[in-house]
Amino acid sequence: MRVLFIEPFYGGSHKAFADGLVRHSRHTIELLTLPEGEWRRRMRRGSQELAGMAQQLDGSFDAIIATDMLDVPAFLALTRPEFERTPLLLYFHENQFTYPRIKGTKLNSWFGGINYLSARAADLVAFNSAYHRRDFLEALRTLTGHPNNWLVPAAVAEIEAKSGVLPIGVDFEWLNDALPEELTSGSAVDAGESPVILWNARWEFDKAPDMFARTIRALAGEGVPFRLALCGDPGPNPHPALMELGEELRDRVLQHGFAESRSGYGELLWESDVVVSTSRHEFFGIGMVEAMYAGCVPIAPRGLNYPDLVPARLHDRCLFETETELMALLRARLTEPIAVEERQQVHEAAAAYAWEFVAPVWDAALTSLVACSSDTSPAGRIGVWEAK
Repeated sequence: MRVLFIEPFYGGSHKAFADGLVRHSRHTIELLTLPEGEWRRRMRRGSQELAGMAQQLDGSFDAIIATDMLDVPAFLALTRPEFERTPLLLYFHENQFTYPRIKGTKLNSWFGGINYLSARAADLVAFNSAYHRRDFLEALRTLTGHPNNWLVPAAVAEIEAKSGVLPIGVDFEWLNDALPEELTSGSAVDAGESPVILWNARWEFDKAPDMFARTIRALAGEGVPFRLALCGDPGPNPHPALMELGEELRDRVLQHGFAESRSGYGELLWESDVVVSTSRHEFFGIGMVEAMYAGCVPIAPRGLNYPDLVPARLHDRCLFETETELMALLRARLTEPIAVEERQQVHEAAAAYAWEFVAPVWDAALTSLVACSSDTSPAGRIGVWEAK
């Protein structure tokens, strides 16, 4: 099949996913994109700009994939009749109802409205995790109970019925190439050195780096041995907590800031022992998956998408609900050797997201999308799938 992939924010993890699907799908997938930029501008104007670009495309398409920053109804209206009968799958990397907001700011319903109406206009809706699907649908149900809301209650059930889960494919080839020859088990503890704590999330408020910094300071004050790899993208509004932490504990810091190269970042992942997240939201968690693939044992919130990423048998040793629990779990990980078997378990859990396993799931979903579009019965139009 010939598939058009529309991405208004072609950068970062969005770009990596789109490029990966193009490379690994058995279908012919062509990209129609705008470069990464200010996300509000992309959601407000992207459909208009992309509609103009779409008019220049040659030939027809069997299906469309559009991501959540596209105003789907506007795009379809501006391109008619070209795509009037082309089945469309809307893919949610994130959504604007439940994405954390800076303290003191209010929900801008414009952007949530785009997500809602786009989901209504799509033939099928897919989320990058089961947690994300539940989170989005619950937000819609909650909003229908508010006075003067602008949702049609029956539409929530309609969206739920035609929605499912398609995971993100992750490229691990570069990470395999970055494995240092001298590392056999990936454990710095086995080598007689202090264990390495990895932070590889953005440095902004929604990742709660201040909680992480408080915990690290407290453990350092107890004399717990560890070293720090403070990676991740600082972003346009970095929280000062990680900058201050790097200065205070500079004798323990192996890396402070964005890694200079992908290979250098990969080596840090393999050399690290524990990866910590204190995030206030995580719809999927590519950084966590990459670290787990390298054998890093996760310490993360007991919620969001983490329970699905971390093997169930490790939940009690890896997932926390309070800051006190975070400190206790991390202290235990730093003062006790991490079993090779445990590293292997988290590696295998992460490896399930390799493109070799994910691409066939996507291909089957696209085939189903096109097949269902020719069926006029409601059951034929609605497809639900789960990625295992």
